[in-house]
Amino acid sequence: GQWTFVASSAFNELNVGQQVQESFEVTSIDGTPATVTVTITGTNDAAVIAGDVAQTAAETNAPLTLNGTLTSTDVDNTDNSFTAATIVRDNGTFTLAADGQWTFVASSAFNELNVGQQVQESFEVTSIDGTPATVTVTITGTNDAAVIAGDVAQTAAETNAPLTLNGTLTSTDVDNTDNSFTAATIVRDNGTFTLAA
Repeated sequence: GQWTFVASSAFNELNVGQQVQESFEVTSIDGTPATVTVTITGTNDAAVIAGDVAQTAAETNAPLTLNGTLTSTDVDNTDNSFTAATIVRDNGTFTLAADGQWTFVASSAFNELNVGQQVQESFEVTSIDGTPATVTVTITGTNDAAVIAGDVAQTAAETNAPLTLNGTLTSTDVDNTDNSFTAATIVRDNGTFTLAA
């Protein structure tokens, strides 16, 4: 009376709660009939998520918009199906469409980032079956040129002694300290120029 049932496949295509059933008619030695029923119930097989799960971009003079596409392979759900979401964070807004297309819109131009400095946001998303994934967006700083003003030109009349001229430069810089310069002494035929930091 010991019996064995060997399934013909793994039935991964069955989703949660779906079933396949087989019934087998058997008899005892005297011909008395009985039915053995085997039921296989589906479980969730996690999707495999790939695609643009990380993006890095250099900051510009305007808020960045980054785009990407996630893919999902799922034996018991439709491929490339996601739970649509909009996630708002300090550094920007991330939107995921049900087909895996995503967009990140930065909240600012991030001009305050200097060369090599970064801000990063990570967003938790799920495929339609609940399989989680993380999309990470990184914005890298670049050098935003300073605006230099002040005494950039001077004219003086010669006298009977060597002249000394003085001036002040100013700098406005979104990603460095204002009014900061590289100290220098430059010797030329007509005189020596010295700039303090």
